[in-house]
Amino acid sequence: MSERREAEALGELFRNAEIRRDAISAATGSTRTETPAKPAWQRFLESWERTVMAWPWRRIGQACGLVILVVVSGLVWHHRVWLNDRLTTAIAEATGATVQKIEVTGLRFTPHPALLEALGLGRGSSLVGFDAAAARSRIEALPWVRLASVERQLPATVKVQIFEYSPMARAISGSDVVVLNTFGKPVVTDTSNAFVALPLLQGAGAPAAAAALFALLQPHANLMTQLREALWVGERRWDLRFMSGVTVMLPEGREAEAIALLNRLEAARHVLTLNDGVVDLRLPDRIILRLPPTVTATPVTNKVGSTNSPTSITPPSTP
Repeated sequence: MSERREAEALGELFRNAEIRRDAISAATGSTRTETPAKPAWQRFLESWERTVMAWPWRRIGQACGLVILVVVSGLVWHHRVWLNDRLTTAIAEATGATVQKIEVTGLRFTPHPALLEALGLGRGSSLVGFDAAAARSRIEALPWVRLASVERQLPATVKVQIFEYSPMARAISGSDVVVLNTFGKPVVTDTSNAFVALPLLQGAGAPAAAAALFALLQPHANLMTQLREALWVGERRWDLRFMSGVTVMLPEGREAEAIALLNRLEAARHVLTLNDGVVDLRLPDRIILRLPPTVTATPVTNKVGSTNSPTSITPPSTP
């Protein structure tokens, strides 16, 4: 009932307002005109315009500019080598630049003529049309080269930097002796015995297994400098032969432990001085020595005289 009364009061209020407005219009002589309602699409456009105008356009513009700057910078950085080559080529074509100097760094084992042939340039060669990326690929195809960079520095200089593999050992391949890099991969054939100081690997599958062995030996310089041969026995374990003629038999699967023990033995008892002796490290709880008959007093066993029979010694403690 109260809602009905409120509605009637509201209607009465509106009627009174209409009467007052008509009276004012009659007094002033003006006529009342109705404003036609706008179409829905026009009202929507006006509403959308007010909404869009309220957006923070300055901040949006700054954000878009930042995004464009980041994208362009990324593209320039990603294609910097290509852009540098194109710019250098354009300058070379405009100036007619020719090579007057070739600077090479990092060259140790790669023959200089082979490097120049792969580079495809010599003194007086034109830099017009020179493809630095293609030259780098040709240089990296050389046996000793692991990585390379080629850079043109106008007006007349080309810089070449190479990073070569390190020779690790030699291995017998058929009737040849090949040099292996630190990954156990053949690099070149040692036809002139230029790498005779490197250890010689023997046994089927030795080159493939050598990288792991030399990674364990590398921290022990006193062992590496005296190592002359490494025999891969049964494709499962190593026998190491050193300069004095002593042979060290490593266990299968415990190479790291045995090499660390051998290093301590050499420091404490100089086991690598045993000419033609054998140090057997295959057992986990003891060391077996086979001494040659010519050995008399030795710090290895702390005994005078010897036979060819095996002798056990206690492993030195870990420092």
